[in-house]
Amino acid sequence: MIMKPMINGQYLVLMAAFFYGLNPFFAQLLFKEGFGAEMVSLYRFILPAVFFSFFLRTPRAHWNEALRTLVLGIASGISIFGYFHALNTLPAATAILIYYTYPVFSVFIGWIIFKRIPSQNALVSAALVAIAASLTVRPEILPADSLLSVAACFLAPLVVATQVQYLSNPKRRIPTMNRMAWMTIGHIIVLLPIAIWASPVQVLPVSFIGLLSILGIALLAAAIPQMLFMVGAPRSCADKNALTGTLELVIALLTGAVLLGEGIDRLEMTAMVLIVLALFIKQVENKPIAVVAATNT
Repeated sequence: MIMKPMINGQYLVLMAAFFYGLNPFFAQLLFKEGFGAEMVSLYRFILPAVFFSFFLRTPRAHWNEALRTLVLGIASGISIFGYFHALNTLPAATAILIYYTYPVFSVFIGWIIFKRIPSQNALVSAALVAIAASLTVRPEILPADSLLSVAACFLAPLVVATQVQYLSNPKRRIPTMNRMAWMTIGHIIVLLPIAIWASPVQVLPVSFIGLLSILGIALLAAAIPQMLFMVGAPRSCADKNALTGTLELVIALLTGAVLLGEGIDRLEMTAMVLIVLALFIKQVENKPIAVVAATNT
């Protein structure tokens, strides 16, 4: 039995979300090893960049699309550094919840910029994600000087939402490996100068756990899910890709609780339930708002 491409695409995005959800776990292990946000961000992409550099060769007809992908990679590099900096300075659950508000931003960026009218279910799902985030992003528990970290952390969901919308239906299709090569080079263009400018005290891992964490964040939490998403996203739709990606939040919080011994309070548990509910709501086939309104009139 042959699956439909749409179903295949959604499952690939779902698998990507699972692996992406491991990012906070590996990042926190590296923070405990003494690495700063700049080195954690760089290690996440430098190994994939070395591998994908073999696929940089691009035909002239694809140069414009390669440039667009490079710009997305540069923006993503800046936002990832902001996210890891927040993860290292804010309560972990707060930074994670801020990052995973990107489905909310995705719905509105798709609507306003890409002219993709969201369905009623997409709006309801996005609202549930927003409510889930508001339950755990509590100003009273934030450090007094954390405003910049919070602002930097919110940059990440904005960029991820833009990526989800664009990569779900790019202006031009190019080979997946070629797109990944330009995306990872974009990350390195930003993250390597940041790492050099920061003059980190620790550059290399000092333990076997540190080495495994570097491999984990580079391969399991970056290269593999990026490939799955690049292949799966164009075979599904933007709204479905964004909402499926919220599974990352559940994985991120559970790995922190089970493997790092971080507690999950009642509000965080409620947030996870709301996000899972949002995922189920999004699976229902529905019509865009405009179509429903026209039908009703």
